[in-house]
Amino acid sequence: MKRFLFLTCLALLSVLCFGQTVETVSERFHYQYLKKEQTKEQIQQDNEERQRNWQEELEQMREGLISDNVKIEVQTDVQDDNLVIAVAYETLVVADAADDYALGKYTIQNSNACMLMCNFLKNKMENDLLEFLKQGAKVDVKITGATDGTPIRSKIAYQGEYGDFTDKAITLNGAPYKMTVTQKTGVTTNGQLAFLRTQGVEHFLKTEVEPLKHTENTFASFAVENKEKGGGYRRVSVEMTIHDAFKDVEPEKPVKP
Repeated sequence: MKRFLFLTCLALLSVLCFGQTVETVSERFHYQYLKKEQTKEQIQQDNEERQRNWQEELEQMREGLISDNVKIEVQTDVQDDNLVIAVAYETLVVADAADDYALGKYTIQNSNACMLMCNFLKNKMENDLLEFLKQGAKVDVKITGATDGTPIRSKIAYQGEYGDFTDKAITLNGAPYKMTVTQKTGVTTNGQLAFLRTQGVEHFLKTEVEPLKHTENTFASFAVENKEKGGGYRRVSVEMTIHDAFKDVEPEKPVKP
């Protein structure tokens, strides 16, 4: 029987991300996953526990780092043999937004909430999810970047941090779109700005998360131009699907009548 031990090093994450140390939930909880002999029902039960504990860790992490005005949530789900992880945040009172992108900004360093989200994912992939992210594993990453409705009145300089893009296939406001952003064109539309916010997160995941350097990854960008104005509408969310995470789990034994 092969055992896998999931032990989260949240204290290390806090030091990496914000230089602070917090008590971790995983100092009190140890995940013990019996992969070969779990039923589908047991996998779902473990997933529910995983989500509860991860959410509690997020609540501990946020203390003193982002305001109570920002609600950040993690959801995990088992779909067939796939493990789906989604992290998103929202501002409860948009007028008081202070932890997200300023006007015209797009790198993750410009948003405390986005940095928290990215480093949380990095920690989970390099620790709790490492067993699922073996070399060659297939991972789909959907990144949604959004802007508020403040119009761009003069061109915003693009420094080329993520390269130049010409007719890159993305989804803009729910429809297929070919996006172009280069150092020469700069940023003249909110759609371009929302797209660059997705690219900041994609660049972080590609360069800073070690397991993703050895998996087969597909990244998809979704840009949203909100009509409402306010910092709370300038944000990013991430959804990651790890394919075949539970493909070698033995099927449930049929129950005899």
